[in-house]
Amino acid sequence: MSENVIDKILWIEGFYPFSLKYDLEKAIKKHKQELENLNVDSTSMSIFKFSNYFNVYFKNICETLEYVLSKSTLSKSTFIDLIISDLNRTETIISEDTNRKLFSGDSYDNNSLANLYIQKPEFQNDSEPVWGLIDSAIETATLNLNYLNYVKFIENDEPTDEISHVDVIRNIGIVGSSFNAIKQAYDRIIWKGYVIEENESGIKLKSNQYHLMLDNIALTRLMRNVSNTQNELQYYPQIHKTIIKIFHATRHFQAIKLIEENDGEMILKYQARSKKPTDSFISFIAPILTYYPFFHSEKISAFENLTILDLVNLFSILCDFVMVLPMPGYDDTEVKDLAKFKRFNPKVKKSTLISYFRTTTNYSEKEITVFLNLLIQKEKKYNLFLYSVYEEEDYYFFSHSTIKRANMLYLVDKWLEAGNCDLAERGHKFEDYIKNFLRTEKLNEFAKFKIIEQSRFSFLDDTNTRFEEEIDLVLKTETSIIVAEIKCTTYPLDPDDFYSSFQTLKKAKRQVARKSKFLEDNWEKFEHILGQKGERKIEQIIIVNFPHYAGRNIDEIPIADFYLFLSYFKSGKFVNLKIERSKGITRNEILYYDSVHSFEGNFEHFFRNPVPIEDLMVRQKIEEYEVTLNGTVPKTISERVIYIEKTPDKD
Repeated sequence: MSENVIDKILWIEGFYPFSLKYDLEKAIKKHKQELENLNVDSTSMSIFKFSNYFNVYFKNICETLEYVLSKSTLSKSTFIDLIISDLNRTETIISEDTNRKLFSGDSYDNNSLANLYIQKPEFQNDSEPVWGLIDSAIETATLNLNYLNYVKFIENDEPTDEISHVDVIRNIGIVGSSFNAIKQAYDRIIWKGYVIEENESGIKLKSNQYHLMLDNIALTRLMRNVSNTQNELQYYPQIHKTIIKIFHATRHFQAIKLIEENDGEMILKYQARSKKPTDSFISFIAPILTYYPFFHSEKISAFENLTILDLVNLFSILCDFVMVLPMPGYDDTEVKDLAKFKRFNPKVKKSTLISYFRTTTNYSEKEITVFLNLLIQKEKKYNLFLYSVYEEEDYYFFSHSTIKRANMLYLVDKWLEAGNCDLAERGHKFEDYIKNFLRTEKLNEFAKFKIIEQSRFSFLDDTNTRFEEEIDLVLKTETSIIVAEIKCTTYPLDPDDFYSSFQTLKKAKRQVARKSKFLEDNWEKFEHILGQKGERKIEQIIIVNFPHYAGRNIDEIPIADFYLFLSYFKSGKFVNLKIERSKGITRNEILYYDSVHSFEGNFEHFFRNPVPIEDLMVRQKIEEYEVTLNGTVPKTISERVIYIEKTPDKD
């Protein structure tokens, strides 16, 4: 398969329009020789044709931000403080608006957030999905913080009134939000191989709508499956005895009750700790138990032998602290002066925070410092999703939204990378977990198969030359040989993360196809393992850890996340749960098979069209929405998914 131009230019400096180093003509000229023999696909054509338009937009945004910032005499450090303050204020508003909307209806399920929209007059598109609102606010704040690195702050003695300063913060939020909307839409198109078109109404960022729905379904399923684990931890703790034991073993019998502010000092008040795990512990541990069950207890030498469970435990303790910091409430979020703005970003002495950890846990000060260093912003390039703690002399302040709503799967991958935990090592643990699950779990009565325990298949030919393949997983049923390639990927927070991991899955497709052909061509060498040739057909599948790729097929080879794959063998069914005030809990089941014969016969069809994914697919539709600043010509239109009815509870 020949390489496409897009696979090169995504990484070459000069092609990306949202960069000060963008220069399309120079980049094409410089790299002409290495690009001329590659296929020019529709996404590459979109970049060549429209990236100048997006670069002009980028320049206009930069000029607007520069103009807005010129209206203020504030220092860079003060701007950092206030941008975080504004984000924390936004978190307060969105949280309360979400809760009021969420519990205002007659029914509720664990996926109601997927159907939830908030309406406000300042929204360009009338209403916005709750799912994206806070992430957009975080992304906007990150963009604005990084923009400050390019601003030359000049001391200006000219007095500026408080309202003007507040307006500057509000305006850079509005401008940054518009920039973020169009940048995120463009990134999704380019990194996922979609196209940009022009029509009479403007520029349209045109997605593969099926894949766009799969993206949304992945998040829905992830939240749903994590929610199931949360319910187990909360209501059936005996299932996770080891985890509950860690909670009890690492916590002292004191918990933070409240924090009072007195003459600029934070006074911490404690109360007796309940033996029941805290809500924050449950909510942060649940994603790890769900999607990292194969690596969460490994000691990490670079982190004083702390495990992932230890780090997540410490994170939940930090969250408990941030939750009780003195802040204005929802009804007190109007801001007219800087002093009020700064109240949304309370600062805490470093010694006070360390003392809090020492009072509430039995982790050493060195271990606590190792943990905090993972969260402290150190470099000029900001990433609020990763770094939620900021230093200012002897004080810390916090990005509340990225602590309260932390994406633990993303954080854990970044921590493992920082701790020099090799992805290949995690891959081996992942393979072992899947095999052990299939060996030891009580599975569906119709799931009849045998695990081929050997992974290395080799033989010597007549010339004494060795031929061999190593296969991650081989299952034998009465009518088939299931050959699986297992890949452990990192969490795809951004479109470029998705792109990188998907290239790995393309390699996995080639591997599983090659290994299947090896077995097929040399079947007689392995008949003692596989059975007589002609009795069984080979089924191929790629298994990954996260649900973002499930439901996709690469050259007719399906991809499944391990949660979906193992559910086919364990429960063999899809369960809908819905809670309604008038009817209580209603339950509906869809069986994947009802006999040994259908267990075997349905395998290929199921993983090419998984029931839990298809069920969510029909509950969605695509709508267009504007991602340009109001009044900008031409309009830029993107696409997003909206749900047309409530979603089910688990698979």
